This record gives sequence, C-alpha cells and structure tokens, in this order.
Amino acid sequence: MSKLTVDYKGLVVTTCEVEPTAEGADLSNLENGDEVTFKESSPNGKKAVFLMKVKEYDNSGEFRAKYVSPDRAARFVELFDILNETNKNASALFVVHGFNVQPASAMSNVASKFDRFKEAGLNYYPIPVIWPCNDKGKYSEDQDDPSQKAGDQLRALVNGIDNKLFPRKSLLMHSMGNHVVFNGSCGFKKDGKVVDSPPDVEFENIFMVAADVPHDIFWENPWDYDNAWTDKDRRKRLYGQKYQKASNFFGMLKRDGSGDKKPIGKIYIVHNPRDSALHGSSWVKNYETRLGSLGHKKDGGDKIRNDLKDYIEDYNIYPELPWVGDDWKYWHSYQLDLVAIKFYFTKDVSGKEDS
Repeated sequence: MSKLTVDYKGLVVTTCEVEPTAEGADLSNLENGDEVTFKESSPNGKKAVFLMKVKEYDNSGEFRAKYVSPDRAARFVELFDILNETNKNASALFVVHGFNVQPASAMSNVASKFDRFKEAGLNYYPIPVIWPCNDKGKYSEDQDDPSQKAGDQLRALVNGIDNKLFPRKSLLMHSMGNHVVFNGSCGFKKDGKVVDSPPDVEFENIFMVAADVPHDIFWENPWDYDNAWTDKDRRKRLYGQKYQKASNFFGMLKRDGSGDKKPIGKIYIVHNPRDSALHGSSWVKNYETRLGSLGHKKDGGDKIRNDLKDYIEDYNIYPELPWVGDDWKYWHSYQLDLVAIKFYFTKDVSGKEDS
C-alpha cells in the first residue's frame, strides 16, 4: 500500500516543468482545479504557476497537484485572512528557497514551521516558491541556467498578477534564492543588457535572509568583475550590471499614495557573521564577501546609494539565535526560526498602504 509522504494543502509557486494529466491539455488552457504533475528532477518549465493540494507517495519525487490561477490564488489568501482567528489582515509571504533544496523539503520546511507563524501572530501567510536545483552539491551549476531561468519565469508570473487583486504581499528569499530574484528576476538579459525596469509587482517588505549575493550590490560604485581573476566573462554575465539590477530590485517595493511615492516598507538584510556556508561561498566567488554574512554596510555605510539608503536595514540575527553547537547548517538555515519570523512580523506595514 502506498504511503502519502507529502500532503501540502496550501498554495505553492513553482517554475518546475508542470505537465497536465488530462488528455490534450496544456499550460495555455489550464483551468482552476485541473490536475498537473511535476518531478523532483524537473527542469524549469515554460512558465511559473500557482499550485495547491500537492501530494507525493512513497518519497518517489513525483508530485500531483491542482492548478490555481493567480486570481484564484489571491482569493485563497483572502479567504484565509477572513477565517484566520489570529490576525484578520495577514499578508502573503512568498518564500524562495536556496541551493540544494528539493520540492518535498521546501514544502515540509514551511509546513513544519507554520505553528511558529501562528505563535508569532500570523501577520504573514507563507507560500513556498520552488525552483529546480541540484541535490548533489553542484553549486556553480545551480548559479547558472537553472536559477537564471527560474528568475525570468518568476518575473513573468508576478507581471501577470493584478496588484489590486493581490494587494498585500511580501517577499522572503533565502541564500541562493536571493540570486534567483536579484540576478534573475531583476536582471533578465535582453540583448546582453539588464532590463531597465523592475518586475511589475508590489511587495510591502523584502527580506533578504542569509543572502548569497555580493555585499556591494547596493553601493554607488559596486565592483563589476572587470578585473576578475577567473571566469571573468561568466561572472560579468551572471553577476554584473549590479547598479541597474539594484534599481530594479528596489523598484519592487510598494509605494504609498502620496505624491512622492515613497516605499511603505523596506529591504531587510537578515545576516549572520558566523555563517560558515557563506564564508565558503565568498571563497568560491573571488573572495567577494556575501551580503548575508556581514550585511550591506561592510567597509562603512558611506558607499550606499543615496536613493536607497533610507530603505535598506540590516539585522544581525546572530545574538538572537539559540546555541546549537557547531551545526553549520543551522547557522545558515535559520530563515524560518521563530526568532527570524518574529522579526519579520515586527516589520509588518499593515495600515500604511494609503498613508
């Protein structure tokens, strides 16, 4: 008898290749509730989609789910908000995982930590964002095409979300998930150049947690790999043009209703100076210190762009983390620890939307 090993009833976003089970159906004519399948080993598909009621049997790595349109997904969050006894104004929180994470663990990580969201006040309703990556430690491979294509698809998905229909939402990225959004969604290449506009989306807050991106991405004059000692062309292609990417990234913050159109929230950089995983990443990346290790003010805050500095805030989480010995994974994978969740909740902007 088959054993149900994943039974995730909530919303999920995935860029993995999704196949409809109905004969003759394809992604262009899917309707709400249509059954689709995807696999642990699936590459990126043609577009990112919302799913719910995801099931897996016997740890097979094969998943069945129900397709959900963006407008129905918005209604699902609204219904959750209405029925929620803890907080009647919860916001969707899109959670983009990092390197070496498979679909089952991405969903189980959120599901197993849901009680922590409730304990903290349930200001946010978490939605896992699943993109295809290796589970064999192939770090550089994941940094290349999989994450770039996933970021491109997420850009297309959020461009298709009606901000009026889905008004309250924030974004949390962990580790390489920051690379997916910053260098993928906000750096989608067009004729070799980064696009000059942000994704058409409005996030109230953006949380960059244990961010595996360079520490200087928000600087006035970031290093752009012109004198990289190895892989110069690849580094410029994947990680270069930081200034425009940062402008695009900043452009995803929701603005208020005033004439100045100031962001109602901020970009929060949650970092841990003892993050040994990011210390290793720094060594691999031409000795570039990672944002998730020392925050954005390394070497002083005077290098930060004037147009961004009032809307970026560091939070050194290390003093608040419970002692767990030498568990290096914990020092890096604290994104859904209760301490972190409580921090996110203190930054909720409910009531500021029209101020």
